Amino acid sequence: MTRTFWMLSTLSLLSACGSGGSGAKASSGAAKWVFWIAALAFLPTWLVEQPNPDWRGLSWLLALDIVALTLCAIYFVGGGSWVRLFAFSICFILTTLPWPRGLETFLIQGLMQIVAWVTVGLLNLSHIAALQHGNLIEVKTGLLGIDEACSGVRSLQASVMVSLLLGELYRATFRRRILFLVAGILIAFFCNVGRTFFLSWTAAQQGIEAIPKWHDWAGIIELGICFFVLWGYVHLMCRNSLKLPQPVPASSGTDRAPRPFSWKLAISLGVWLALTIIGTETWYRAHEGGQLLQWSFQLPISKPKFQTLSLPDLLGDEQRAASWTENDGSRWTAFFFKWAAGPPSSRILARLHRPENCLPAAGYKLQIDRGIITVRVKDLIIPFHAMDFECDGRQAYVFFCLWQDSFKSSQQLRIRDHWDDRLVGLESVLLGERNLAQQTLEIVVFGYSTSQEADNALRRQMDELILL
Repeated sequence: MTRTFWMLSTLSLLSACGSGGSGAKASSGAAKWVFWIAALAFLPTWLVEQPNPDWRGLSWLLALDIVALTLCAIYFVGGGSWVRLFAFSICFILTTLPWPRGLETFLIQGLMQIVAWVTVGLLNLSHIAALQHGNLIEVKTGLLGIDEACSGVRSLQASVMVSLLLGELYRATFRRRILFLVAGILIAFFCNVGRTFFLSWTAAQQGIEAIPKWHDWAGIIELGICFFVLWGYVHLMCRNSLKLPQPVPASSGTDRAPRPFSWKLAISLGVWLALTIIGTETWYRAHEGGQLLQWSFQLPISKPKFQTLSLPDLLGDEQRAASWTENDGSRWTAFFFKWAAGPPSSRILARLHRPENCLPAAGYKLQIDRGIITVRVKDLIIPFHAMDFECDGRQAYVFFCLWQDSFKSSQQLRIRDHWDDRLVGLESVLLGERNLAQQTLEIVVFGYSTSQEADNALRRQMDELILL
């Protein structure tokens, strides 16, 4: 969630809190407890979210805070009938949030495997020779990757949103809404298969270089087809039972009568939210400045069989990739990406692509996650996440470093010497570090018989490859 979204949400919340009419007296005590618990919870979640915009749990907590506060404000004004009327519209913003990482990773890997398998089968039935390598499709002109954008996760989430929205608009029963949700998922899957088949067929006929020309257009057309097919299905199912909402008859009951809302409560909430945002900005701005502790990566151009690798999409503000061979016969491949300090998206992008998520797309199979190992380069300790993979019967040792620049003045305050992303996120709050530069270094090594040999080789290499 962007910070602008939350600021606009709080403004709309205050507007809702300030409105009201005449009628029954204040709402129940339970609603007030929920209201103030949600208001107080806004401070720690907003404070921790600033240096950690990629923490999905925080995004959900912030969204639930806004939903709870808004529904409570509506309840104070109009009672339970107003809550039932507006609940879907308010809670619908939850469908825009990123799914839990474990669930999304499972869906990404599963969908990519299935989409690639179905596409290869359709290509062969169309007399186009194709082979599947993990999540890659090989045709006569080269390899076609089924990346995250084509895996169906985005269109799947969009289909879930549309299914829920159409179910509400057509006033469908609960059972039909579940049916629409399942239909939306299936339609999104088949549309993704169609898109992938078209791109693979284009690559086979016109070459891999023709993919960028059609990639975005294929995605737009796929989303359009998915929406209209789902809409047509829902309309077909509900056309005989569609009923327009009937006006609610006047009632003297306290639940339906508009209620006056205390301006003191609205002003108190507004002051609290303003103090939270201003205090958070003051905390982080007071700690900004000073000399940064940082390092960079240099390509070993003098190594045997050195060659740079092309990266078609600009993933970071700075990126380098190369492969080379060592004198002992081992083969090394390195990918280095850096994102400039400033926008919160830098942290999100730096943590988007990880070996355990991306390498299976190239046919790698994770065998052992060995956790964190540290490499000392001069006076700097660099942590690497070590993982053992298997690829085409060969043992691959993968080392991944996710690094966030920090101020040298805060180093003595750190509570650990190795990288743990969750600890780093909490420490960033304590140290007032926000929007700092991010970088990743991923190294894949073939040619060693044991992980210990690969670890020792990595430590020897870092003195040559790391620049302080």
